[in-house]
Amino acid sequence: MKRVQIILEVWQHDWLAQEAERQSTSMSALLRQLLTEAIELRQATGLAREPLLALIGLAEGPDDGVTSANLDQFVYANSAPRARLRLVAESSSKLSTHDEPDADHR
Repeated sequence: MKRVQIILEVWQHDWLAQEAERQSTSMSALLRQLLTEAIELRQATGLAREPLLALIGLAEGPDDGVTSANLDQFVYANSAPRARLRLVAESSSKLSTHDEPDADHR
């Protein structure tokens, strides 16, 4: 916890003192509780106003077994055969005749 000093209106202090006594708790504990409730409410209503979050659950996807847990397997899977890449340092003697330039283009 962190110790802070705040300035309250007289009526706020009076209400806080009376409510703390009624609940048999300290003014600090009551103030922390009220502040937590206010923050949680503000966060909840803030999320409710987020337009993109309103889209969650509107549609249903296909039943193809793809989930957020296994999505990478489908997105990044590459079953196509890859051609062998020639390294720059490989000698020209290892090149096939298709890779060698024409005599006119040397």
